[in-house]
Parts: sequence; C-alpha cells; structure tokens
Amino acid sequence: MFRLLKLWHGGVWCMEMLINILVGLALLCLLVWLAWKIVKAAMNRSDEPAALGLKWLITLVLVGFWVFALRGLLSSGPGVVIMVPISVLIGFILGILWTPTLAKTLVSPLTSMFDGGNIEAEPVPFYAIAEAKRKRGLYDASIAEVRKQLAKFPRDMQGHLMLAELFAEDQGDVDGAVECLEQFYAEHELGAVNGAFVLNRLADLQLKFKKNPQQARAYVQRIHSDFQDTDQADKALQRIAHLQDEDFLVTRQDKKKFEVKKSNLKLGLMDHSEMVQAPVNDLDGKAHELVMHLEQHPNDTDAREQLAWIYAKHYGKIDWAIEQLKELAHMEHQSVSQIARWYHQMADIHCRFSGSSEAAKFALEEFIQRFPQSGHSERARTRLKRLKLESKTSKKSQSDETGSFPSKMD
Repeated sequence: MFRLLKLWHGGVWCMEMLINILVGLALLCLLVWLAWKIVKAAMNRSDEPAALGLKWLITLVLVGFWVFALRGLLSSGPGVVIMVPISVLIGFILGILWTPTLAKTLVSPLTSMFDGGNIEAEPVPFYAIAEAKRKRGLYDASIAEVRKQLAKFPRDMQGHLMLAELFAEDQGDVDGAVECLEQFYAEHELGAVNGAFVLNRLADLQLKFKKNPQQARAYVQRIHSDFQDTDQADKALQRIAHLQDEDFLVTRQDKKKFEVKKSNLKLGLMDHSEMVQAPVNDLDGKAHELVMHLEQHPNDTDAREQLAWIYAKHYGKIDWAIEQLKELAHMEHQSVSQIARWYHQMADIHCRFSGSSEAAKFALEEFIQRFPQSGHSERARTRLKRLKLESKTSKKSQSDETGSFPSKMD
C-alpha cells in the first residue's frame, strides 16, 4: 500500500512538472512572438531599419552578457561589488543607444499633427512630367509618360482622359482617342457619375472633330440606357434634346456676316410714328416651335419653362402656364432647389398676371408640404407673408402699362 502511494505521488509530481514545462514553453514562445512583432513593426516604421536592427542586436548581446555575469558573480561575495560597475556601464551604453529613439517616440504624437507622422501616403499617379512634355510639344514622349502611369494605375480615369486628349487635340488621331475611352469604359465598372462623364466626352469628340451628331446622340443615349433611374440619365435626356443637327454644324463653320444699316441723319426731326421701331419677337412662332420640340423631347425642362412664360405673358393663359410648371415640378430626378424655383415661378405668374395672392399662396404651401424640412421651405414661408403686397404691386404696375402684352390666344 505504501509503495502504491509513493508511486502515485511520484506520478503526480511528474505530471505537474510536465505541465509547468509546457506552460513555460508556451509563455516563452508567446513572449518571443510578441517581441518579434514589436521589433518588426518598429523596423517597418523606422526611417533607418538597418540601424534599428543593429541597436536591437547590441541590446540583446549586452543584456545576455549582464544575465550571464549576474549568475556567475553573485555566487561569490566579491562578485556583488564587481557587478555594480558592470551594470552601470551596460545601462550607460543602452542609454546612449536608445535615448534618441525613445525621445522621438514620445514626441511623435505632437509632430505627427504637422508632418503626418509615419502614415504612408496613398500612391497616386503623377502626370506632371507628361504635362510638361506636352507643353514643350513632345507629344509622343508625353503619351509614353501617361502610358507608364496607367500601367501602374489602370483604373485612373484622369490618365485615360488625358491620353484621349493628346490623341485628338495634339496628334489629330480622333479614332485613337475614341478607342482609348471606349476601351476604358468597357473594361471598368465606372458607376453612373464617371461613366456618364466618359460617354459625354466621347459625344464631345464626335461633335467637335467629326461633326457627327448621330454618333454623339448614340453615346448620350447609352447614358440613359446604362444608368437608368439616375440623375445622369435625366441629364442625358436634356442633352439629347439640345444636340445640334448636321445642318447647324455645317453652317456654324461659315463666317457670319453682319449687315450694318445706314442710320437716318434726320432722326431727330422725324415724327414719333416715323421712327424706327425695335423688332418684335415672333412669340407665336416661338410657342409653336417649343410645342413641336416638346412632343419629341418631353423632358426638356428649359423648353417647357420657356413655353410656360410665353403662355402667361403673350397669351395670358395662366392655367396653361401653371400646368407646364407643375409638370416640371413633378418630374423625377430634379433637385429640391430646382423644384423650389418652379414653385416660386408659379407664385410669380399668379401675382403678376392674375393678381391672385390666394393661388400663389396655394402653390407655395404645396411646396412646403412636399419638402417641410428643406431650407427652401423657410424661404417660401417668408414669402407667404408678403404675397398680398406683391400682388397689389403687380396689379398697379400692369395698370400703368399699355399694350405690354399682345392679345390673348383664341
């Protein structure tokens, strides 16, 4: 029985010893791993990693020598006296080694506020050399420099646009410029904003250099088809409505002639009825032209706004004018500031031409109800307080004018 207990105690002691050894090894490995990580991180952040590595090596040698000497000298009485100057000497050497590094580490939080510290700058393409060579007329060298940067940053849009500009404007290679931008658009997911910008630039190349409005219109149409339900798609429709045709591009190349009529030297002696009258705009023709244009391009906001004011001023058709502005105010993808402007124009038309401050008030209140948290709503609330005064002033100014507007439409 006694032998069994002795063997059991011996086994427990061996097990405890094994566990202690394993725990010690695990802690030692953890400390070595942490020390390596710290040293590696410090060397990566350091401006002189080789010098820092040498400091660590000298430190480890000195500390190892100090530990070895401590074990040997402390075992004898006189060794304690010898160990004191050795410790002071090693501490002095370590102080010389690490004081600059420690001082820099302590001050770095303050200095990094001004110089950015050890944060690495994000790499960006550098086109200054290419631009300088372009200004000197070295177009081939400039193109080569741009291509060198694009090899490092293939997704950089500025570089591709600059390359296309060099091809088209400096070398006259419009097809090369178009190919460059089309390839960039096809190979990368650019998103609505950048994609629309590239396609618009392609349309500009077709209009400016090739005088091809059909191809330009096709590029702008791709914006509407590729990025549906976005602001860029709506702006594309606006641009399509205003793209010039071939006849306009051809006639624009002709020199415009200005005919100067000979003035009447006896103008001051003429009766008022004989004096030269200012030309009257053909608003009927303009209105017809706008109506036909809006049938083809119903989303052209500029044309619809012009038509609304012609209805109000020239024909006196207030309801027709308000209908056009309401259609504008309820279009999709319009900014709040633009919508606010159209509602204020509704109020202007009511005050100036119908004298109805109530109708103007209703228009402004409708905008406030749609956008109650907008800053433009505060402006509308401020205007509500002076609508009656605006209406009275407009009535008085219209009563003083005679023949201000042509007869109403039948």
